[in-house]
Amino acid sequence: MRYLWEVLLEAQAEHIPENRLRFVHAPLGSGYMEMSLPCINQAWIHDGEAREIRLEVNTYYRFYEIFKNMFPPEEADCPALRESLTNLILHVLAQNDVRKGMTKADYHKKLLAEEILQGGFGEAARTVLLGMSREEQEILLSGWMNSFRVGSALAVFLDMVHCLVKDSIVYHSNECPDEILIYTGLKKEQETEQRIRFLVDTFLDIRYRVEVFYEYHFGIIGVEETMQTGEIAIC
Repeated sequence: MRYLWEVLLEAQAEHIPENRLRFVHAPLGSGYMEMSLPCINQAWIHDGEAREIRLEVNTYYRFYEIFKNMFPPEEADCPALRESLTNLILHVLAQNDVRKGMTKADYHKKLLAEEILQGGFGEAARTVLLGMSREEQEILLSGWMNSFRVGSALAVFLDMVHCLVKDSIVYHSNECPDEILIYTGLKKEQETEQRIRFLVDTFLDIRYRVEVFYEYHFGIIGVEETMQTGEIAIC
């Protein structure tokens, strides 16, 4: 991490609240890097269970015009106030960095993620989001925003399952339009069950009946790969 915006993004990835980050002026920071971290190629923030994580910043690297009069060579008055103002200003500048280049859709997804994490969509949604990687979260939020625009749609649900449940196949019955079968090569574990149930509840109308098959595919007559002794689920 070399820049302020990288610190905020890494904090989000590590689920560290921004208010635990405290930016301070680095009196002996490198003139070639914005962040003065213990390790030159440090890519993590986590610092145990400390309530406050202090991060030194070379305030002159990009923001000389803002801070040039705040840290004179001689001792200045009100050091605590100066440190608090520095932290506040650097948080604002870091947020400005993160927001640069954001589209309207990106901003809406950010607000949606915040509401989910605050419990606005229930504990199940919060747990599932926290268990996803950053790439998976982006896929989920994009699909969710799309469902808001088009309403509950089977196509959105199919995309979400294919992208967020590994080794998955979704079967939609022609004879029974409201019946959906989901197969995944994953074992039946709580996290996988919770993720699939969340996708069903979020993206499918209540009229659909869903059956899920884990690890073993159900047999399909005429498809030899699904008719293996000891490796078949009875539908």
